[in-house]
Amino acid sequence: MGNTDPPRPCTGQERDNGMKQEANERFDDLVSQVHDWVESAVALDAGHFPTELLSDLKDLIDELKSFLDEESADYNRTDITELFVTPEMAEIIDRFPKVRRLLESSWGSSLMELIEEEGAGFGGTDEDEDDDE
Repeated sequence: MGNTDPPRPCTGQERDNGMKQEANERFDDLVSQVHDWVESAVALDAGHFPTELLSDLKDLIDELKSFLDEESADYNRTDITELFVTPEMAEIIDRFPKVRRLLESSWGSSLMELIEEEGAGFGGTDEDEDDDE
């Protein structure tokens, strides 16, 4: 009545799919951590940036770089750095130079430019409307 066949061994494709799923779950977890960190940083008043929060960012960057090293076949640097390209991060790096310096030393000045562009674009300008006059 029941199936008495021995369990079928895992194929290479199934093993690869499982590993990709684990990598995707790990990436999703890191994305969540970045978003949580950004929310915490945005909530701060201008002025002194807590050392603990800066340390958390450094640890998170290290985790992201490690993830990128381990999963370079499926993820690239852009997948990781785009997590930081948000209007909120533009506000944070504008208010807290320590965060700017850490991100720039970790990911390069091109990331800072992308974040600044994102922040500037988010504010919205009336330049397009002026052309119509």
